[in-house]
Amino acid sequence: MQNFAENQTENPLSWDIVEKPIFSNNQPVHGYKALFRSDNGGLLNVTKSSYTPTKNERFLEVVDHMSTITGFPVKCHDEFEGGKKVLAFLECNEPIKVQGYDFQDFMLIGNSHDSSTGFFIGNSNKMIRCSNRFSKMFRQLQVSHTKNHDSKIDQLLRYFETYQKERKSLFNQMQRMSEIKIDASLSEALVQRLARMSEEERLGTAEMSTRKLNIVNDMWKSIDKECLALGDNLFGLFNGITHYTTHVKKAKETTFGNALGTLARINQDAFQFCGSYL
Repeated sequence: MQNFAENQTENPLSWDIVEKPIFSNNQPVHGYKALFRSDNGGLLNVTKSSYTPTKNERFLEVVDHMSTITGFPVKCHDEFEGGKKVLAFLECNEPIKVQGYDFQDFMLIGNSHDSSTGFFIGNSNKMIRCSNRFSKMFRQLQVSHTKNHDSKIDQLLRYFETYQKERKSLFNQMQRMSEIKIDASLSEALVQRLARMSEEERLGTAEMSTRKLNIVNDMWKSIDKECLALGDNLFGLFNGITHYTTHVKKAKETTFGNALGTLARINQDAFQFCGSYL
């Protein structure tokens, strides 16, 4: 199981992007190019010639600059899907609590080389009591890879106040979740949604596969565990899912803080579901 001290390297993201033309029948394909890793030649993206990538050198420059502005030390760097996405985590030095429990949280800075996201900033946190992890990107702090994206990235560096407001809003939502009581029907609705149960499976007229039944049972165990500790409220329900994704669910590839991939998508879905009842 990955912990929050992993992925630190002496020379993080030391590779960069190499842009090359695409050929068909020994002729260049006009209007398109390919992006490769400079170290192992891994393919990162096939995209239009107009696509303007943010190279790792620029990414690390922004991360270091943001660390200087905020006073948040760089905790670690990570990459996902062979470098198609790169991440940096700056440790927030302002303590924060939800329902009286301490959280360790990080400013999350990311970028993609596969066009899936632009340059973005968010938050990644861990509840100290149970080590449950949750990461969230902030929509207001994203920059698409357009021709003038570099100047927009410079603007992000001036948006630390916006980040602080978004961070405060995120934890305020969690606190409000702790104040709203739930019953078993709400937990059941979330489990059915996350397990992608069909209408027939929900009604009991169709038998679930062993795999799906195991998923449902594991989610319920995590929810029961967290609601016992945190109370029968939305925050306990949400933490039941982050417990499941942190300690139970296995994924092919994980990142520091469960920031990307299957685990992140499950967490986001659960957060949106619980947030809809605020």
